[in-house]
Amino acid sequence: MRIIISVLSLLLFATSVSAKTFTADNPAKIYISLWRGCEEACQGFKQSLLDQNLPVEFIIRDASRDKLKLPAMLAEAIELRPDLVVTWGTSVSKHIIGQMSGSNTVSNLGDIPALFMIVADPIGAGIAKSYQQSGRQQVTGVRNRVPEKVQIRTIQDYLGPGKKRIAVIYSTSELNSVLNTEKLQKLSESLDFELIKRQYRLDDNGKPLPDQLPSIMRELSQLDIDIIYVGSSSYNLQNRLEFTEQAGRYGIPVASGYGNMVTKAGGLLAVANRYYNVGKLAANQARKILFEQQTPGELEIPSLSRYSVFINMDIARKLEIYPPIQLLRLAELINP
Repeated sequence: MRIIISVLSLLLFATSVSAKTFTADNPAKIYISLWRGCEEACQGFKQSLLDQNLPVEFIIRDASRDKLKLPAMLAEAIELRPDLVVTWGTSVSKHIIGQMSGSNTVSNLGDIPALFMIVADPIGAGIAKSYQQSGRQQVTGVRNRVPEKVQIRTIQDYLGPGKKRIAVIYSTSELNSVLNTEKLQKLSESLDFELIKRQYRLDDNGKPLPDQLPSIMRELSQLDIDIIYVGSSSYNLQNRLEFTEQAGRYGIPVASGYGNMVTKAGGLLAVANRYYNVGKLAANQARKILFEQQTPGELEIPSLSRYSVFINMDIARKLEIYPPIQLLRLAELINP
């Protein structure tokens, strides 16, 4: 009995010693691994912690959409041993945190706490076991995606009955896009729509070859497509202006899970969470880990309680596809 008590005492002592107290002179070091720069989610994350006057120091690293930079990023994070590593996106999270396989639940970062955000399907990507807990002691995250079922139902509400042909264009090199397309295929039967899929041709580095959109859109226009859906695709989001312009040339509306496809391009409809708010949600997780000494793997992987519907009225007028009254009442109208 004395041996058991002694062991427990040592464990409690070790825990209390390992819990850090951060101050202005000794701030919590947060290593942020990014895919395409410090965009809205990254900005929301940083600003939320600063607004709370929490002593933090950010170490920002950007892969600039180049997967070849990720191994060096992982090696640096392990060498620096920050108090928290934050990963943005599926590709970055998959490489920096690593995927679960069988009974192996150890993160690539070892005992360094990790927090992922902007991962479309963390369970499907093998980064987390469930949304109740990640299944890994040092890993947690936040959810940003509005469920595909909600998005498709909103598209159907907008288009009305009889409009059932939904197209997707995606890259097989983006795991999030592949998983998103698989979910849509499964939903097509229960929600009664036809999914038409087209894939980008890739170069030797797994990147889409340039100048494919005109020919793909022309082909889709000949198939009586009712709408093109952009669910989870960094490439399509990056090329949103050309994507929506080429679709518009053939009178094909674009719906998306990205608000920027509508607010900063020519998409018609988006059902999305604002990335800035997703970043703030991630900051709340970081606060729990760093300043409340909560174990990452024991935290729920939360999502925002509300989502936004964006409708670009300028595009609606050009295409003469007007939203029903029930959507107008709850949507944020762009170019009204």
